[in-house]
Amino acid sequence: GNLEVDQLLPDDRAEIEVGKTCAVVGGGDTGADCVRTAVRLGFTKVVCIYRRSAEEIPGREADRGYAVEEGVEYHFLANPIRFEGDGKVERMTCVKMRLGEPDPSGRRRPEPIDGSEFALDVDAVVLALGYQLDEELLAASGVNVERGGVAVDAQLATSRPAVFAAGDVVNGADLIVTAARDGRDAAMAIDRYLQRG
Repeated sequence: GNLEVDQLLPDDRAEIEVGKTCAVVGGGDTGADCVRTAVRLGFTKVVCIYRRSAEEIPGREADRGYAVEEGVEYHFLANPIRFEGDGKVERMTCVKMRLGEPDPSGRRRPEPIDGSEFALDVDAVVLALGYQLDEELLAASGVNVERGGVAVDAQLATSRPAVFAAGDVVNGADLIVTAARDGRDAAMAIDRYLQRG
C-alpha cells in the first residue's frame, strides 16, 4: 500500500531550529539554492549579500526571481568584513562596494568604499562563495591536475591507479545533475575496474 512520508521517517527526528534572519553571502546558483532553502526552513528574513552589481551576478536569473517572489532581499555591491556574536553569530558587518577597473576575468573589480560600513543582525550566515581545488594536496597524493581540475581519462580514472574522480572536481562548478551523472559513470567504471581484478 501507499505510505505517508511521516511513516517513512523516524519518530525521534530532530527539528531544525532556526532564528529570524539568515544571510547568504554569494549570489551564484549555490547562493540562490541557499536563500530559497533558508526560506523553506522557516527564517522570517533572508538576505543575499553580493559584492558586485545585479548585472554581474552569476547563475540563473529565474532562480533569483523566484527567490525575490519568496521574500528574499538582495544587497548588491556589499561585502562582509566582520562577524560578531557570543558563542554564535549575532551580527554581520558589511561594507558597501563600488566597481573599479576590470580584473583578469574582465569583470570590474569590486572595491570597498571607506566609511560605508553597515551592520545586519543575523542568526545564521551561509557562505556560498565557491571553491577551488587544493592543487598541492592533489599533487602530493599523486593525482594530476590540468586546467584547474583533476585530470581523468574516458573511464574517469585519475593518474593514480585505482583512484577515480567525477563531478565538480573534474569539470569545475556545474549542475548537480551533471555531478550525479558523473558519479554514476564513475561507479560503473570502478565496478569494471574491480571486476578485472
